[in-house]
Amino acid sequence: MSNGKSPLDIGSIRWNSSKDCERCHKSIYQNHQKSAHANSWKDPIFLVAFQKEPRQWCLNCHAPLHSFDSKFDFKTLSYDQSSNEIWTEGVNCAVCHVRGDKIFGKHTRNDIKDHQVLEDKSFSNNSLCKNCHQFNFPDKHFPKIEYTNVVMQGTGSESETIFSNLSGSNLCVNCHLKLDHQLNGTVFDFDWMEDWKVSVSTEGIGKESIVNLILKYPKMGHKFPTGDLFRSLVFRVYDRNQNILVEDRFEKRMRILDLYEVRDTRLSPYANTEISKSYWIKQDPFVCEL
Repeated sequence: MSNGKSPLDIGSIRWNSSKDCERCHKSIYQNHQKSAHANSWKDPIFLVAFQKEPRQWCLNCHAPLHSFDSKFDFKTLSYDQSSNEIWTEGVNCAVCHVRGDKIFGKHTRNDIKDHQVLEDKSFSNNSLCKNCHQFNFPDKHFPKIEYTNVVMQGTGSESETIFSNLSGSNLCVNCHLKLDHQLNGTVFDFDWMEDWKVSVSTEGIGKESIVNLILKYPKMGHKFPTGDLFRSLVFRVYDRNQNILVEDRFEKRMRILDLYEVRDTRLSPYANTEISKSYWIKQDPFVCEL
């Protein structure tokens, strides 16, 4: 895979669509259809971003089986969801498992009627995932995509740094694969915050207040939020009229002009998995949200 530099050519005439796999792998197909991978092109959050910046580079990971030339007017795609072409399946079965009419997986298998499975060691580490979840800021888009030396999305390197001394524990699938082939993230898995503990208390001091936030979260394999830079975990305090009194963002903020890191206030598994913060407020706090 090209790490986002170009669309993917799987070189197959038989195994292109996930529907080709459904006949023999029905439960796997059904699980995959609920995953973030199967919806990587259709995801409404992605489509909003793609409408603002419609580039081939985005499709190379979100719809890697596309065949559009870099000169194509990609604005027309973001508003048209009626196509049934292969690339609209997003990261389908073939993207990870098919190369040159051969099917690859974690182990060699000869017990499947229609095809053999060949071992690919990239299924036993994070290298396959890093093709789309570890990349630098692009430097050029034409005539070919080139990257700078500044990390834009570093989910892969974050997990390897955090768990470098724990053999086998830093695999993405250990957390993100709940059901067979249903790889999920926060957008497509609303149970991800079940183990989080959030408590807020208020102390009145005259006409002013102190709002105390305590946030406990489970050990994670990367910083949170990870991935795209526009993702933030936000804590807000409002007054009775829904005016924002306090807004605190846990995020990575980059200055795009010179790719300077302004701050990184994301939750970090390097340290304790509990944070405590206090906010001094002159007005009367009424409600808060995370």
